[in-house]
Amino acid sequence: MEQEILARTLEKHRSTIVRKQVAAGREFKGCPFYSKPELIHFKDFDVGKIYKKKVMLTNISYAINFCKLLGVSEHLKDFITIHFKPPGQLSAGMACDMLVTFKPMVNKDLDGEVQFLSQTGPFSVPLKCTIKKCDLVVDSRLIDFGTHVVGETISRAITLTNRGALGAHFVLVTSSDSGAVQLISRPSSVQPEVSHHSPPSSPPQKKCTLSLSDQTLVGPVEPAAEVTTTGENTGVLLGSRQQDALETTEIRPGELREGEIGPFGCVKLQVIFTPTIPGEVQMDFDIKFSDASSPPMPITVRGVAIDVPVWVAQPNIDLKICMYNRLYQDSIVVHSRANTALRLTFEVCQELRNHMEMLPKTGYIQAQSTFNVQLKFLPRHSLPMDAEGYFDKETGVLEVPLTIQVADQARPVLFIVHAVVTTSDLEFDRTELDFGHCSIYESVKTSVRLTNHSLLPQEFGFVGIPKSVDVQPNDGFGTVLPRETLQIDFIFSAKKAREYNFELTCKSGINRDFKLSCKAVGVHPPLELSHSLVKFGATAVNDTSVAALYVVNSHTSRNEFSHPVPRISKGEIAPVGPTSFEFVIPENSDITITPAVGTVKPGKRCLVQVYFRPDLHNEAVREEAVRLFKKETASDLKKGKKQANQGSAKRSAKEKSNKECLSPKTSIPFQPPSLGDIHHDSDTYAAGRASLIRSFKDCFKTYTIPCFITSGEAAEHKEPGHLHPYNTLYLELHCPVVRPPLVVVSDNGRTAVNFSEVATGHKVVRRVTVQNISHDSLELRSSVLDPNGPFVLLNALRALDPGATHTLLLSFTPAKGKKASCYYETLEIRATTMTLRLNLSGVGLEPSVSCSVEGGILRFGYVIENESATQVFKLHNTSSLVVNYSVKLDSWSLTPQKEAQGLPPFLYTGTQPQTLVGTQNYSGLSVFSVSPLEGAIPQGKTQDITVTFRPDHQSLYYSDRLKVELMNKQTVHEIRLKGAARSHTMFLSGGDPLDVPVESLAFLPTNEDPDSAERPLHPVLLTLKSVSGHDTVTPAVRELEVGCIRCTQPVAKKNVEFSWDNLPALQQKGFSVDPARGTVDPGQRKTITVMWVPPSGQDLSQPLCVSAPLTMKGDVTEVYNITLLALIVRASGLAQEV
Repeated sequence: MEQEILARTLEKHRSTIVRKQVAAGREFKGCPFYSKPELIHFKDFDVGKIYKKKVMLTNISYAINFCKLLGVSEHLKDFITIHFKPPGQLSAGMACDMLVTFKPMVNKDLDGEVQFLSQTGPFSVPLKCTIKKCDLVVDSRLIDFGTHVVGETISRAITLTNRGALGAHFVLVTSSDSGAVQLISRPSSVQPEVSHHSPPSSPPQKKCTLSLSDQTLVGPVEPAAEVTTTGENTGVLLGSRQQDALETTEIRPGELREGEIGPFGCVKLQVIFTPTIPGEVQMDFDIKFSDASSPPMPITVRGVAIDVPVWVAQPNIDLKICMYNRLYQDSIVVHSRANTALRLTFEVCQELRNHMEMLPKTGYIQAQSTFNVQLKFLPRHSLPMDAEGYFDKETGVLEVPLTIQVADQARPVLFIVHAVVTTSDLEFDRTELDFGHCSIYESVKTSVRLTNHSLLPQEFGFVGIPKSVDVQPNDGFGTVLPRETLQIDFIFSAKKAREYNFELTCKSGINRDFKLSCKAVGVHPPLELSHSLVKFGATAVNDTSVAALYVVNSHTSRNEFSHPVPRISKGEIAPVGPTSFEFVIPENSDITITPAVGTVKPGKRCLVQVYFRPDLHNEAVREEAVRLFKKETASDLKKGKKQANQGSAKRSAKEKSNKECLSPKTSIPFQPPSLGDIHHDSDTYAAGRASLIRSFKDCFKTYTIPCFITSGEAAEHKEPGHLHPYNTLYLELHCPVVRPPLVVVSDNGRTAVNFSEVATGHKVVRRVTVQNISHDSLELRSSVLDPNGPFVLLNALRALDPGATHTLLLSFTPAKGKKASCYYETLEIRATTMTLRLNLSGVGLEPSVSCSVEGGILRFGYVIENESATQVFKLHNTSSLVVNYSVKLDSWSLTPQKEAQGLPPFLYTGTQPQTLVGTQNYSGLSVFSVSPLEGAIPQGKTQDITVTFRPDHQSLYYSDRLKVELMNKQTVHEIRLKGAARSHTMFLSGGDPLDVPVESLAFLPTNEDPDSAERPLHPVLLTLKSVSGHDTVTPAVRELEVGCIRCTQPVAKKNVEFSWDNLPALQQKGFSVDPARGTVDPGQRKTITVMWVPPSGQDLSQPLCVSAPLTMKGDVTEVYNITLLALIVRASGLAQEV
C-alpha cells in the first residue's frame, strides 16, 4: 500500500516536471539523450572481480534539457553502482559522463536498465551482464574422400574452434559407441545409444555396410552386417570381430582423439581413410564436450574404393554441343596404380574412325603415374549414316564407348564420350530481295527472317554493305539464339535514277558466308517534298495539331548533263511544265491534308497544311456505351430486387397461401442494345465517349501518306489511273496521342453547344462546365468571339487546379430584323498543352403570331354602367418555335398621363395626332382588362385572350389600344378597343358627332328628374347628301340604330319601344322613315332608314333643315330631337371632297 502511494506521489511529481518541447513549430519526440555505448555490456565476467565502464550521455533534443538519475532495475541494485553527478541544464549537443561499476556476486546472466528522467520525459539505457561460455563450431561436418584405389591411405582434417571465453574438454568417438566414453570433468554412467546408419545409395556393382569402433562397447551390440562385392571378390559373411577389424582399418580417427580446447582456441582433428575392399564406405562420428550447454557435433565421413590398376579419371567425357565440320579436342588422363610400366592401346570403334581419333594410338604409362591422350572429334555430315547405332538423328545425341587395352590384362578400361552434334546453318526465308522502284527522296524497307537451325547461339554480321543500304537492327550485327528466328530490316536509299544489282554477305561467327542477291530501280520524281517526315507534338483527343510543308517543282530544264533530271531509271526524261500531285489519305484516319490535290508550275512551290485531330473510334465508343448501359441496368435491377424482397416480406402468410398460379411465370431475359442501336447523337453515345476520354491511355500513331504525281494540270486528269505509280512521294507522320487535360463534364461531355431555335432579339444563356483531369494546374484563355455576332462569353476564365471545375456562361442573341438565319461559331478554350473547341450553333427565327381580330378594332358596343362585357380573340403561333408573348394597354403606360396634362386635341389649330386612349373610369380602375397578360404559345398552337369592358359611368368615348409584344420586345399586333356606356338600357347611334371625345374635368350634374313632366331633348344631327348628275338625282340615305342593352339587374321594362313624331312634315319635305315605330328586345338592335328624295324645284344652293322628335321608352323615356339636314351636291364636287 505504501509503495503504491509512493508511486502515485512520484508520478504526480514527474507530471509537473515533464513537459513537451517545441522548437520552430516542431515538437520533439523520442529519446532525448544518446548513450555511448548504446548497450552497457559486461561480458565474460568472473565472480568476485570488479568491472567499470564509462558511459557518455549526449543531449540530442531541440533545446536545453536536464538529466536526472532515477536508478537501476530492482534486481541489479545489489550488483550495479552508478556514479553520476547531475550536470544541470545541458544545451543541445552537450554531453555528460557516468561511471557504472559492476561487482558480480553470482555466476549467471543479468539483464536490466539504468533509468533517467529528463525535461521531455523518462528514458533508460539498457544494461547486460553475461558469464563466460563455450561457443564451439567445426568448419565442416562432411568429409568426402572421393574414389581411391584399394591400399591407399588418405587423410583429411577438420578444425574445431572455440569462439567463447570458457574452455572445455572434447573427445572424438564413433556415433555407435559414444555412450561408453568417460569424460574427465564429469564422469557419466549413462549407457550408450547404439545408432544404425544405412549408407547412401551406391553403384549397383558394390554394396557395403560398415561400422567402426575404437572404444569398448557397454550396451548391446547389433548382429554383424552383410558385405556384398562383385568382380573378382566373392561375397562373404563377416562376424562382429571381423567387422570391428574392418572398421578399424577402413576409416579411423587420427592420433588426436581427445583433449582440452582453451578459450578462443582451435584444434585440428584428422580422419584417415585406408580402403581394403572395393566398395563404398561411410562412418559417423560425434565430438562430445564436457560443457553441458554444448551439444555433440555429428561428423559424417565417406569414401569409395576401387581395385583396377589402370583407370580413367573421367570415365564419362562430355564434349557438350558440337557443330559439323568443326574440330573439337579434349585431353584424357589415364592413371596407373601398378608398380610397373604398362603398354596402353587406344581404340576407336570402326563406325567413328572417320570422325574421331585418339593420339597417340599406343603408349606406355609408368608405374604410379599418369598418361595424357589427345581426343580429336571432327563430325562430318555423314555422321548420321556412319554411326547409326550410336547417333540419334532426332535429338542429335552421340554416345560412343572407347576402350583402352592394357597389356597382360584381359579386362580393358572402358570410358564413354558424349556429344550433341548440331548444324551451323543460318537460313534466310528468301534468297533474293527486290526493293522495286525507289524514289531518291525516300527509302524502301524490306524484311528478311533469319533462322538459326543450330543448338548453339551464333554471332552474325553483314559485311561489305553498299552505301545505299542500311541493315538494322544494330547495323546488321548480332547474335541469334538456338532455334531462334530474327527479323532483319534492309533499308535501301537510291542516290540517283538507275538500276541497282548487288549482293549482301552475312558472315557467321565460324566464318561461314550466306549470300542475299538484291536489285532495285532508282526513280527521280518531278516533284519533291520540303519535309518527308512530320513529327507532331503530343496532341490531346479532340484537339488539333497543324504542320506546314511545301510541294516543290524544281524541274526547269531537261539538260541531263548539267544536273540530275526527273526520270525512271534510264527511261524518258519527265517533261518541263505544270505537274500535279494528289495525297491519298487512308480511310478512318485522323489526318486531313489541305490541299490534297494541286498543280505546281516549274520553279514554284505549293503550301500544304497537314491537320492531325485524334478522335475515338465509333465502335469503341459504342462498346463502352453498351458496357455502361449494362452496368447501370444491373444496378437498377439490384435496387428493384431489394425493394421487391422488402415488399414481399410484408405480405401475410394468408395471402401467400391463397395465391394461385394461373399461368407459369415467364421472365424475359435482359437484352442489352446492339451497337447499331446506339445513335451518334444519343446521350448513351455521349456518355460512352466521355468515359473513354477520361480513361484514355497515351498512344503513338504512325501514318504513311502517298503523294502521287502526274504531268499536266490537275483538272485535265479526271479519268482513273492517270497517276503514275512509280513517281510517288511518301509523307510519314508521327502522331503521339495523349489524354486531354481539360474536358467538358456537362451535357454528357458534349463539346457542341446547340442553342436550337431562338427568336430574334431574345437572349438565351447556356452553361458549359469544364474540368481539369490532369495532375497540373491549368491557365485558361479563350479566343475572341465575333463582336458583332450573336454569341457572347459572359464570364471570365480562371486557373483550374487538378480536379477543379469551371462553368462557362454562353449567351445567344439573334439580331432583330433578320429572317431565319443559322449561326455557327467556335469558341477555343486554350490551355498550355491543348485547345478545347466548343462549337456554338443556333438558329435565329423571326417569331410570327396571327390575330383573329379583323380590321384591328375590337368593339364592345353599349354596356350598362358598372356592368361588363367580354370578348375573346385568338393568337395563333405560326412559327416553328415556342413564342412568349405579353399583352399591354396604352392606358397602363405613362404616355397618356403626360398627354393629358396638355390641351385637348380639338383645341389645336394644326394637325394633331389623335390619342388612342379615351374616357377612363372615375374609380381609377382600368376600363379594359386583359387575361392572360403573358404566356407561351407552343409551335402551331392557339392562345385565347379575354378582354373585359367594365365602365363605371356613362360615356360614348371609351377607347384604348391593346399591344401584343413578343419576347424580343417586338409589337406584332395593335388592336383598338372601343366601347360605350349608358345609364339606361336604351341607346341611339348613327348621327353626326356633335360633341368632343374628351370629358370635362369639372363635374356636370344631370338635370334628369324622373317626376318632371318635361323630358330633356337629346339633339341628334343627321346630314343627308343627294348627288345630282346630268339628268338624275340620287336619293340620300342615312341609318340610325336603336338598341336595347341586356341588363343583369332587374328593371321595370326590359325591351325598348320607339316612335317618330311629326312624320307628315317630314314627308312633305321628301323624307321617308322606315320603320316609324317598333320594339327592340334586350341585346338586339334595329335599324331605322331615313331617305331623302329632293322634291322638284329644290334649290341646289340652299340646304333643307327639318326636325322631328324620336321617343324611346325603356326603363325610362327619352326623347331625341332628330335634325335632318339635307342638301344637294353635284357629282363633280362630291368627287373633289372624296
